[in-house]
Amino acid sequence: MGRKKADIEEARRRELLLETLGYILPKEQAQRAAKSLWSSLGGLSSMFAAPWEELARLPGMNEDAARFLHLATALARACMEEEAGALKRVTDSACAVELFRPKFLGRTTEAVCLMLLDSRRRLLYNDILAEGSVGAVPVYIRKLVKLCIDYNAFVAILAHNHPSGSALPSQEDMVVTRQVQLALTGIDASLRDHIILAADSSFSFMDSGMLSDITAQLQRARRESLDSVRGRGSA
Repeated sequence: MGRKKADIEEARRRELLLETLGYILPKEQAQRAAKSLWSSLGGLSSMFAAPWEELARLPGMNEDAARFLHLATALARACMEEEAGALKRVTDSACAVELFRPKFLGRTTEAVCLMLLDSRRRLLYNDILAEGSVGAVPVYIRKLVKLCIDYNAFVAILAHNHPSGSALPSQEDMVVTRQVQLALTGIDASLRDHIILAADSSFSFMDSGMLSDITAQLQRARRESLDSVRGRGSA
């Protein structure tokens, strides 16, 4: 039953692709283009992520059709962002993922997105903070802190994508999480979560308990530092 439903959904997606291409290509050419796109890329998400130059080289496609698909992707992203924006309160990681997903639609390189909330967890800001090549995105902590101050944010949530397909955190991801949490401590804000998004999965530092461990380590280090200063003062 599940396989039959999946086949029906795939057939609908194929038909939608064909109908979309039919607006810019002659019928037979649109059929050839839709078939080559699906056989080469295997689905709509891969088409959204592929450079338009690659799409244009496939049988039946041309530059106009490739650019048209990329414009359709941009419209879909804008629509998803508009719908996601209706969620004014971010109460858990699932809400945050729903708001973050549109920001990464069609991206083939890593990017970092920042979400800011007030003390009642109402959304203040949600946008791309930094972009870079696959596997390495510089996190501009100074810019992040400034945005928190400008928006008088109480909570920050960080997200970035893994175009490679695995949502598991790297050692660098853990280091960045620690650095951001430490920086926000100085302005009476906190990092509520760091979410990694892959094609069909996500990872939450908060849900996994890793963020709690990082926060506890920072608090312990801060207490030890204060105790050391007090000890020197009383000597």
